[in-house]
Amino acid sequence: MALHTGFVSSTASDDAHVSVFHHFGATLFHSAAAEIITASLIGSAFVAGGWYKWDTIADITVCRYMECCNDRHVPYDMNKLKLTLSQKVFGQPLVNELVNILTAHKEAMQDGSKSNKKALVISLHGWSGVGKNYATSMIAEALYSKGMASKYVKMYMGKKDFDCTDLERKKLELVATVNEIVKKCPTSLIIFDEIHEMCPSVLDAIKPMLDHHHAVDGVDYRNSVFVFISNIGGQEISTTLLDLYEQGGFEKATVIAHHLIDHYIPFLPLEQNHVEMCALAEFRAHGIYHPSEQMMTDAMSVITYGPTEDQPIFANNGCKRFTKHIPYVVQKHKRKIEL
Repeated sequence: MALHTGFVSSTASDDAHVSVFHHFGATLFHSAAAEIITASLIGSAFVAGGWYKWDTIADITVCRYMECCNDRHVPYDMNKLKLTLSQKVFGQPLVNELVNILTAHKEAMQDGSKSNKKALVISLHGWSGVGKNYATSMIAEALYSKGMASKYVKMYMGKKDFDCTDLERKKLELVATVNEIVKKCPTSLIIFDEIHEMCPSVLDAIKPMLDHHHAVDGVDYRNSVFVFISNIGGQEISTTLLDLYEQGGFEKATVIAHHLIDHYIPFLPLEQNHVEMCALAEFRAHGIYHPSEQMMTDAMSVITYGPTEDQPIFANNGCKRFTKHIPYVVQKHKRKIEL
């Protein structure tokens, strides 16, 4: 009897549990359904109201894991540019103008009433080793989170990319590549280094991209930046810019003739005190904050001065040789200490 009674009680208890389970399941189902319906209604409202933006979705999904053309990956950090130029470029009083130039370009991008009328085109010219490429890399580091490694930065190298062989094909490839980059990101950076070694007319191919056009082949270039770098300068630094670029092989290029370059930044030859500042900065980059007098002497031993033996005022190759020489000096003195 006790067994029978227990069996009945157990069954009743199970039925009660099943009843509670069904009630809970039904409640959960209705709650979930309500949430789905609510989410659907909100989603519909977003679409209908024009609130649904793919850029916003991309920012919180795919752009968290790969480079996109947005503020996170293209910050245009002018404070960073100002700081790095002041700390790492020496003997170039005009280089800080790059901050003002790029800030004005940025503000025009953000203010519809002051929108850019053409791409920003900057020319950096002067002796080898005086900081032109260094400053250009700093521009890239300030504009893009990935710096020179950004897919929105493209650098071409003088004769390597544009000698005079098969020129028409190279022009077509140049236009196609630049078109594709700027189409992906209107604020792209295109760099032409050693333009004095390029075939003279190659840059004529991109002239429409630099001119006052709303779009070229459906691509808007007005917020992009083009930088031309030339080693021409040196003893001619005080001559006119037109003469300077005629020497650089641009006498047949319409890029100059049509006044499409917006800013010319001359890089001056470096004197000894500027070169010493370069050496100290390079030592710091290798963890040596207080190099010994002998280390500085060894570092400076590769620097020669000109323009003549009677006037040894300017470093012939600027700071260029320090890139390889100072790591050697560091290792040399490190071994001496260990011994």
